[in-house]
Amino acid sequence: MRRWLQGLGLLASFAQFLAMLVYSVNRFHHYDLGIDFGIINQATKLIASGHANPYNTLYAHSYMRDEFNLLAWPLALVRLVFSSALSLLVVQALAIATASFLVINFAITETERKMQGAAPRLLIVGSVMLLVMANPLAWEADSFDFHMQPIATVGLILGLVGFWERRKLLPWVGLAIALLSGSESALLVIGLGLGMLAMKSMRRAGAGVTLLGAAWLALIMALGAHLSTPLGPSYGYLAHSANPSFFAILAGIITHPATPLKTLASRAGDVATIVASSGIIGLLFPPALGAFVVAVAANGLQLTTSFITLQAGFQNYPESMLMVAAFPIVAAWIARAARSRNPRLSVAAAPALAVMSLAIGVAGLAYDVRIPATWLIIPPGAAAVLSRVSPPPSTEVVATATVIGRFAGRDNVFPWIYRAENIPVCSANMEIILAAKYGITLLPRGTIAPYAARIARLPQAHLVTRGANIYVYRLTGLKPGELLQEPAGRLVDHGLPVGQCQP
Repeated sequence: MRRWLQGLGLLASFAQFLAMLVYSVNRFHHYDLGIDFGIINQATKLIASGHANPYNTLYAHSYMRDEFNLLAWPLALVRLVFSSALSLLVVQALAIATASFLVINFAITETERKMQGAAPRLLIVGSVMLLVMANPLAWEADSFDFHMQPIATVGLILGLVGFWERRKLLPWVGLAIALLSGSESALLVIGLGLGMLAMKSMRRAGAGVTLLGAAWLALIMALGAHLSTPLGPSYGYLAHSANPSFFAILAGIITHPATPLKTLASRAGDVATIVASSGIIGLLFPPALGAFVVAVAANGLQLTTSFITLQAGFQNYPESMLMVAAFPIVAAWIARAARSRNPRLSVAAAPALAVMSLAIGVAGLAYDVRIPATWLIIPPGAAAVLSRVSPPPSTEVVATATVIGRFAGRDNVFPWIYRAENIPVCSANMEIILAAKYGITLLPRGTIAPYAARIARLPQAHLVTRGANIYVYRLTGLKPGELLQEPAGRLVDHGLPVGQCQP
């Protein structure tokens, strides 16, 4: 039965990969790739081209300081073989499918070792399989640009499973993958380690894991490599400071616990979605609980709700999968406890637990009825217009946030926010791509034409194409080293920082 179940799990994971691959190709050709995809697109393309330390022109700082996502360097090797940025979406889909298979395979192994009876084992494994296949956080993680969290999830699962099975090398390799995925993973590793400290059989390893995560996080803070999540705007209210340190925020949480509790209470529905989508039972396993608590604190206590909502599923996908991975461990505990009291009860305990958890997980899908509406942010008409835009690699590109991702594989690319005065001239030629409010683009629909008209008044501007609320202008004869100057009559002045060209 083991081989049969493993084959079924492999087939299910491969089907998930194919579904996500089809969707990724569809998004790629619809230009439904925003600024987050643009960051990794630019970084991996430049690294593959020989830039050892690329500059992130989209957010105006070294990519090395963008959450310390060091996996960009290994990913650049993929771009050497497959130059298309689509390869990044393939890697992301493959990481999610791999995480699914690892969790399913662990459920098969754990139930075979710890549970009696074929029927209970089948129900537990089947429940786990459905929970990972239908997890809305997984599908949301795949549908929002490209992020390192799915890769980190693979590492975290390898760590959890490896420590539970008392492997020597595997868990540390897994944690290394997770830590190289960015600063948030360091927090998850700390949470995992703290949970392990609560278990006698894992206490020694838990101390090492906690120290490793804390040391990596300290390194990131010392290097200032967390610029994509600035502490002040995100968590300053907890420390009553505009520019707090990490320890000041912790002190604020400890000394004024009512503030974070109030914030989390206001976001209880979003937290419940994460728990429900994961089948809830895994929270009884301390390592999974530790990772969950740390992740919810990191994502849920930010001033904005952006990182705790379902639409940003990539942020909370790792702890969700850890909870699902913990499901068979908890199920075996309950079955063993029931067997010691009543053998008949043990036969019914596991199936009842599986049915309950599966029902909760499937019910969690009801929260995600908004997914289909987000799958095609860029309508076909707009995608057809964008497909006619192909700036040469040496051309500087300025674009609105939702469509910038496909055009970011170059030295200099800048997001158009509200005005041009923040944009440096890095080459003699520039293309400006304005799209109306699709997804997270800040330009509201209906105001795109006035902005386009302002660009049209520039003496160097020539209209390349337009249609479906898309305007594309080519600017020639520019003088590098200057700022793009608009005619008088700014619509909005937000005092945004001036960008910087690729060194």
